[in-house]
Amino acid sequence: MSLAIALYAVEAVSASESETLEQVVVTGAVMHSPLTVITDPKKPRQPLPANDGADYLKTIPGFSVIRKGGTDGDPVLRGMAGSRLAVLVDGEVILGGCNNRMDPPTAYIFPESLDVIQVIKGPQTVRHGPGNSAGVVLFEREEERPGEEQWSVYSSLLTGSAGRHDGLLDARYSAPELSVHGSLSAASADDYEDGDGVTIHSRYERWQGQASLAWTPDDDTRYSISSARSDGEAAYADRGVDGSRFAREHHSASASWENLGQTVKALEVQGYLNYVDHVMDNYSLRQPAGPMANPVAMNPDRETRGAKAELTLASSSATELVVGLDSQFNAHTSRNTMNQQMLNYRQLRRNPDAEFLQTGLFTELSWQQSDARQWIGGLRLDDWQVTDQRPGVMLSMMATAPNPSAGRERDELLKSGFLRHETQLGEGNSTLFAGLGHSERFPDYWEMIARETTDSVSAFAINSEKTSQLDIGGLYNGDRLSGSLSAFYNRIDDYLLIQSGYEKPVMGGGTMMNMPATRTTSIVRNIDARSWGLELDVQYQLHDYWRTELTLASVRGANDTDDTTLAQLPPLEARLALNYSRGAWGAGLLVRGIASQDRVDPGKGNIAGQDISPTDGATVLSVNSSWQPSQTLQLTAGIDNLLDETYAEHISRAGALVAGFEQLQRVNEPGRTLWLKGIVRF
Repeated sequence: MSLAIALYAVEAVSASESETLEQVVVTGAVMHSPLTVITDPKKPRQPLPANDGADYLKTIPGFSVIRKGGTDGDPVLRGMAGSRLAVLVDGEVILGGCNNRMDPPTAYIFPESLDVIQVIKGPQTVRHGPGNSAGVVLFEREEERPGEEQWSVYSSLLTGSAGRHDGLLDARYSAPELSVHGSLSAASADDYEDGDGVTIHSRYERWQGQASLAWTPDDDTRYSISSARSDGEAAYADRGVDGSRFAREHHSASASWENLGQTVKALEVQGYLNYVDHVMDNYSLRQPAGPMANPVAMNPDRETRGAKAELTLASSSATELVVGLDSQFNAHTSRNTMNQQMLNYRQLRRNPDAEFLQTGLFTELSWQQSDARQWIGGLRLDDWQVTDQRPGVMLSMMATAPNPSAGRERDELLKSGFLRHETQLGEGNSTLFAGLGHSERFPDYWEMIARETTDSVSAFAINSEKTSQLDIGGLYNGDRLSGSLSAFYNRIDDYLLIQSGYEKPVMGGGTMMNMPATRTTSIVRNIDARSWGLELDVQYQLHDYWRTELTLASVRGANDTDDTTLAQLPPLEARLALNYSRGAWGAGLLVRGIASQDRVDPGKGNIAGQDISPTDGATVLSVNSSWQPSQTLQLTAGIDNLLDETYAEHISRAGALVAGFEQLQRVNEPGRTLWLKGIVRF
């Protein structure tokens, strides 16, 4: 359905109808409270996101995604990626298996099967795990005890360009004492084309099934159990292998009690298990060629177990104290074959390489000083214990060196905390805030185990990272105008920088049989760095049926050790949307402007990607329309990248040589994309 048709239809609706304009198709998510953004993953979004957790975040100012193919991109907030950005599902940690980030946590998330996405920017909470210097992303389900027995069903179907097909069925039975919830989802897409008609190696398939059971004997008590399974496969345009298996198994149990006493407001406990079994190969989704003509396969896995207990105390209506304990254990193994036909990887034993154990104690206090003033602060201590189980370090698929840290254990205590002040102005429709946070982050698996250092093949002794950050801003909510502005500045001591293409001597030295005396590898090293930036969102009701939205995000940074820019920072970006809604019909136009980026430091970055070269700016125009005749039925349609612009995100990965496909400097974004989505709920 085109924009013109939709506009013609809405003009035909009776002029007597006047309703508050609602955002039917999400083009930009806004800040709801200081440094907190909440968005509904069940609402259609533009541009059409991949069926994973990362792409759903792109509508939030400050977020970018590193593209590798059609799905499973790495989310980046304010230029920070990896374990600097915590991603939790119902409070649980999911960690991938690939040592080159083929499967970030968001690769195992199916957002539309959840109810809410909440983002907390900056080190401004201590309740959701350790080391979250960039922020926290919470994918959550909402479960409430109903007053009477009820059924609810949500289903959606989506079709689009490049053979895109998504489907979801979500059903719930709820009664005062018992609730049952189940969902099934599946998604697939073929290789897409960029704006020049170049086909990108990017097809994928993925599915998930989830079920949960809850017993609520009274209004203040809840016991629940949940299980889920998912799997998929995905082609990658940025490397020599694809993902032929993304199997995840999940089990959890939780309990909560409220109103336990005059000062005890709530107690919540939970435990969970997540197991990821991941396979990468060069023969399932592509034809082996070039240096990797043999069918090779790698099969890492990771088991993550965790638990959390949280007690909420309220000595008065103005004070609330949360005290908690959380713990997480994860173990990683792998097995590889250089010729699947001769030696099946399934017949090989798994080789453990690392175990991580984290235990954290935290407390967070909120104090309502007056009707207009509030203070929020928190402290956190984390004990980390890691064991290096590698007897050797792989230098390549054909060479291994003895591991100097084999069998070693590392134990470290890290501190984090924050303090924020919020002030309401006037009649309460304006809020100013300022927060100071400090986060100490332990090196993650991809920094400590999957990388070398300048002087060793093991990075086991690399220093932890320390971030101190100031966040300031304000929110305004008026009759026609609303918006928010936030800015930040940080100093990062011992920033964990990843540097690719680093030249090191060949182990053992010499040039035997005319072999080169040096090799290139990827290392991690500590530097001192800074970054700063801002995010803006503004919404203005032009008319009863017209609404405009503007979002803007900018981030800069400095590598003080090397006297260069901090690598892997996205350029300035702005989005301008114009929406029309009247009665059952609606339409929208979205213009996304991306500035050029010449502040680069090639070969340096983070665990998700490194800088390549400067990039040009781009302007991308998209349109959408909607029809919602009742609360039961909704149809939306859109055309993303209407003018078929050819462009790539600055932080996206470099294109690899894939047989039958053109090699590109970067993995380009999709060209013109048409999509249609139907939602039925009752």
